Amino acid sequence: MSLYRTWRPASFADLVGQDAVVRTLASALGSGKLAHAYLFSGPRGSGKTSAAKILARCVNCVNGPTAAPDNSCPFCLSMLAGTALDVLEIDAASNRGIDEIRALRDAVKFAPAAMRMKIYIIDEAHMLTKEGANAFLKTLEEPPAHALFILATTEPEKLPVTILSRCQRYAFRRIPIPVMIERMETIARAEQIPIEAAALAAIAYRADGGLRDALTMLEQVASFADPGASITAATLDLAFGATGRNFAGPLMDALLAEDAGQALRLVDEAADAGADMLVLGRALIAEFRNVLVARIDPELLARDLAPQDAARASERAPAMTQATGVRALRLLADAVALARNSGNPRLELETALLRFVLAGEEASPPAPSPAPTPARPASSARRAPSPHAEPMVTAPAPRSGEVTLQRVRAGWKSIRGKVESERQSLRAPLSRAQIDGVERGAVILKLPDSWSHQALREHLPLLESAIADVLGAAMRVQLVVESGVPAPPRAQVPRAEPDETSSAAANGEDGAEDATLLLTYLTERIPEA
Repeated sequence: MSLYRTWRPASFADLVGQDAVVRTLASALGSGKLAHAYLFSGPRGSGKTSAAKILARCVNCVNGPTAAPDNSCPFCLSMLAGTALDVLEIDAASNRGIDEIRALRDAVKFAPAAMRMKIYIIDEAHMLTKEGANAFLKTLEEPPAHALFILATTEPEKLPVTILSRCQRYAFRRIPIPVMIERMETIARAEQIPIEAAALAAIAYRADGGLRDALTMLEQVASFADPGASITAATLDLAFGATGRNFAGPLMDALLAEDAGQALRLVDEAADAGADMLVLGRALIAEFRNVLVARIDPELLARDLAPQDAARASERAPAMTQATGVRALRLLADAVALARNSGNPRLELETALLRFVLAGEEASPPAPSPAPTPARPASSARRAPSPHAEPMVTAPAPRSGEVTLQRVRAGWKSIRGKVESERQSLRAPLSRAQIDGVERGAVILKLPDSWSHQALREHLPLLESAIADVLGAAMRVQLVVESGVPAPPRAQVPRAEPDETSSAAANGEDGAEDATLLLTYLTERIPEA
């Protein structure tokens, strides 16, 4: 029998990581105030089905209703063996239609064969069809006194509101990393599986809050490892492949040290090891987030990280300012968003890393250069800046990869989001704009009418700024109306200096502009009488 079935919780005391749910259910059982329908929702492997089976035993135990079933009476033993006639487990994924629900509705009318109550555990309840859910609704609304329903689902939002409103809802949380490690350590010791603490932590991170997944991986890696040999994190990588998390920590250290070469080498090693670049990008985001949280409140990391990883994040915290962390998160988040559509996630990640390092170099003050010596040829010497000389203008660092039509289209959603967050009135004209091409440092947008053209023409700097922020390169925007005629240049309208009398009018600038654009649009669209 698999580990997760062997070690399935037999009582609420064994259900780890769900203290709030256990406390509330135990209180209801102690007071005898049971509902007729419960909804257990949460991520996979968090204990929903196990809690439903424990609740069924709590209700039908010979000593029940009780929060601590004895698991030794005939009723408990039959439920543990899965042979109880009065406890039915239904998989809604394969029994989701109206015919199956009608059969359930007819069967629920009959009294229990032997136990106190007839209990229906409906797993994956969100898979019910619309017709099936409607047929189930009447039974759920007015069930017989001897029936109790427990619905389990990973996606409660897919259930009709009419069903949700008739159930007591319990939200199961992802099991914290330290709790998962402690539980796996107990099971590994009992099963005589030699495994190191670092490997247990790696399994917990891979399981992403699901203890069932963690126990499945523990069982698989125990079978993979050599008999008697201790399981290490390297063994885990051999069994399941490398993950981005293996490289995220060293990569972050290279970025904070502004070592672009080492950062690119680590990305290359990750690619050779088969790591997914999107996963690596998200893992690097998590590393920066953890260090940023460690600077603000280290105690918040206790739930998300293994103790040694929380300590490592706290050690890295002094080397990074909050502003640096926020800038890194923004660059990496944009890179991950672009990578989903660009077809070259490695390029997007490397570009973000270079932008981070080069921006850090530009922000740091230049070290004073020694005065040139006469013996050194002028052609090979670097001229020291004079305090009275004009500042030297240097060319911007080249971005890895040119701005192509494909890259603009891949990042267009992010560009639009930045513009629309600043100017809601541009949502409509931007939705009509089509990316027509990229030529000579300009992004060409084709617009269907002069109304859209006029709306965007007045805000080209905002649009160009968003393009530079997302793509990392300064690009002009050229507007072309549907006929193919380039848009005329923006009119430079002089503005009066603001004073006390004009401040109120400035507050209504957006509304006046929108009204003018709407009037232009209607004038074009409505034919003359």
